[in-house]
Amino acid sequence: MLVIKQLLNKEKEEGFLFVKKVYLENRDESYTDEGIATFFSFVDNSKITRTFKVYGIFDDEELKGVIATDRNKRHINLFFVQKNCQGKGLGKLLMNSLLKDNKNSYITVNSSRYAVPIYKNFGFEATSEEQQKDGIIFTPMKKILE
Repeated sequence: MLVIKQLLNKEKEEGFLFVKKVYLENRDESYTDEGIATFFSFVDNSKITRTFKVYGIFDDEELKGVIATDRNKRHINLFFVQKNCQGKGLGKLLMNSLLKDNKNSYITVNSSRYAVPIYKNFGFEATSEEQQKDGIIFTPMKKILE
């Protein structure tokens, strides 16, 4: 049975380990060594991540996906689904749960090259061209919320 819940304390830390694992599993030609180091440094920075609202989707108590936002739910910082679970609707359930509960007029994300079509399916639009910073290639995107 699928369950979505907010991750706190130890579960939140386990969620960040899960994110790093899935990040490496989805590595493509756009992932540079510098970018991987930057991403891991970001995820390991507890001064930043302690403010995140982190939600996980579990199947029979096993973590299958994570979505994390800033404290105000205005920016998606992390969105990862286990590779063998992708395309099965788990990410859609996570995203819909986040959007349903969001009181903001918009939400943003800096999407990896891989995820741009996924975010477009959720109604996000690119706000500028693909960029690179500290080895990470991303496209800034935004979704207007109703």
